[in-house]
Amino acid sequence: MKIFISFLFFLTFAILIAIYVNISKPQINLKEIAKQENLTKEKSEIKKPTIYNFPAKVLAMHIDFRKYKYIYLYRVIINVKDRYELFNMKAILKNFNLIYSLVENKKNEKIYILFRNLNEAKKVLDIFKEYNFKIKIEKIKQRI
Repeated sequence: MKIFISFLFFLTFAILIAIYVNISKPQINLKEIAKQENLTKEKSEIKKPTIYNFPAKVLAMHIDFRKYKYIYLYRVIINVKDRYELFNMKAILKNFNLIYSLVENKKNEKIYILFRNLNEAKKVLDIFKEYNFKIKIEKIKQRI
């Protein structure tokens, strides 16, 4: 019985090796590849007009950035004195979905909020003045 099982094992092993050898051989001749390359060179030498079909209409704009050398940003600065005030500030900022940065020093903490236009900064200024927080707006000039 052991001899029969070992015979079957070697038979299947030999079949697997034969299949692997047949699969691993390349099916393309080098002569055929050389002929195909010559044909593609001959076809590429013939010039055909190129036609481009765009899927959508294209709109082009020319913007002269030499006129716009600087960007003006508005920074709202809020001075925070204690933790309770900081907690209230964070709650107000979260309610209005404002992105802010908090800078902590040993003496005090400051919250910075950046805006692109002055109207948005004034709206936030009015909100915080209702709560009697000390707040100020700075105009920042940044080079592009």
